Amino acid sequence: MQPYIELVRRYVYRRILIEFGDDELGKLAVAILNTLLSRGEAMTDDKLTSIVGYNAIDVRRILQALYNMRLASVVEEFNEAAGRIEQSWSIKDEDIRRFLVNLIGGVLDKVSVLMQQLTSASVYICPKCFKRYSEDDALMYDYKCPLDKTPLEYINPADYLTVLGAVESRLKKMLESVSRGSV
Repeated sequence: MQPYIELVRRYVYRRILIEFGDDELGKLAVAILNTLLSRGEAMTDDKLTSIVGYNAIDVRRILQALYNMRLASVVEEFNEAAGRIEQSWSIKDEDIRRFLVNLIGGVLDKVSVLMQQLTSASVYICPKCFKRYSEDDALMYDYKCPLDKTPLEYINPADYLTVLGAVESRLKKMLESVSRGSV
């Protein structure tokens, strides 16, 4: 499970960093992930706040982001002593497995589309901004990037299809391993 957990940690950190633009929130997300995984129990946001040592607003924001990523699960229960509904958060192996299957499947779809594009038509790319253009678009823009006027370069599909094929094969093996439950 360890190599995949590290993949999840890195993905969560980067996703939070991109979404919120805050390195500390990325670290908090990893801390929450580690806490929920190591404890193996559902915890309220108050309990998580006291364990990780961040403020409750940031903890709740990260928990919601993990939930939106379909990585964390939440159960609402009425706490009679407190007189309110409390949310208990958890991350189970099945949550991680589902998350990885969705993540790897999404990347496989993108690789497949890119391979299809490379085999079906000529592709040109701007070496500066890396935007791709079809033969027709490249001709329309006089083989210059419309964004920065850099000359477009022809992409030889054979060079990239070999690499993409190897990536696709590796991703399929990972997906098979995760789907079998050997996370």
